Amino acid sequence: MRRWLRTRKGSAVRDGGFSLTELMVTMFIMGMVVAATVSLTIGFERTNAENVSRQDQIDSARTAVEAMSKSLRTAVKPAQLTSNCTLCLADAFLQGTDFSVQFYANLNNPKNNIGPSRVTYTLVTTGPKAGQIIETIQQADPPIGTDPWPNPISGYQYCDATLGSATAECKLRFSTRPVAFGAIATAGTPMLKYYDAAGHQMSPSTSGGSLTVPELRTVLSIEILVTVQSTNATKPNPTTYVQRVTLPNAQAVIREEKG
Repeated sequence: MRRWLRTRKGSAVRDGGFSLTELMVTMFIMGMVVAATVSLTIGFERTNAENVSRQDQIDSARTAVEAMSKSLRTAVKPAQLTSNCTLCLADAFLQGTDFSVQFYANLNNPKNNIGPSRVTYTLVTTGPKAGQIIETIQQADPPIGTDPWPNPISGYQYCDATLGSATAECKLRFSTRPVAFGAIATAGTPMLKYYDAAGHQMSPSTSGGSLTVPELRTVLSIEILVTVQSTNATKPNPTTYVQRVTLPNAQAVIREEKG
C-alpha cells in the first residue's frame, strides 16, 4: 500500500505540467523564432523583387538601345540611294537634340524600291506617355504616274500621317511604337551624344535646341545613354545602358567630301 501511494504521488508530481514561468519563457523564445523567420522571409522577398525589377530595367534599357542602334546604323543621305536625283540634297540627319533624333534610314528597302524611311526617336517627359521612348517610321511616298522615282526635281516625298486629313494609304506607310518604358531624363545627362570625325562631341547650343545644320552634316557617331527606373513598389536605383554607334554610311560620305 505504501508503495502504491508513493507511485501515485510521483505520478501526480509528473502530471503537474509546466509552470507559468516555463510557459512564458517558451512563448518568448518561440516568438523570437517566429519574428526572425518572418523578418528573413520578408527580406528575401524584397531582395528577390528588387533583383527582378533591376533585371527588368536592364532588359528594357538594352532593348531600347539595340532598337535605336539598328536603325541609326542605316542612317543615309537620300542621294546615296539613287543616281537620277540631282536635287536630293537632304542630309542624313534632320534633327539632333539631347533627347530626340530624326534621320533618313535605309530600312527594308531592297534595291531602293521603297526609298529611305524617315525615322524619329523621342523620349517623352510629360503626359500619359511620360517615360516612353517612342519610335516613328514614315516610309517615302510612292511614285506618281509615270514620273521616275524618286522625282528628280523634288526628291523623295513624305506625307504627314499624323494629320487628321491624312489618307488611308499615307497612314499605312506610318508606324509607331514604344521601345522603352520607365525611361527618365536626367538634367545634364543627355540621352544622345553626337560626335564628329575627330571625335569631338557636338551639343545643342541651347537647352532643348538642336544641332545646327553644319553640325548635323558632320555627325559620324552617336552615343546612346538610356536610363530606366521601374515604377513598382520596390523601385530600385536607375539602370543606365550605354552604347556608341558608328554610322558607316555617314563615314563614307565624309571620306568622299574630304577626297
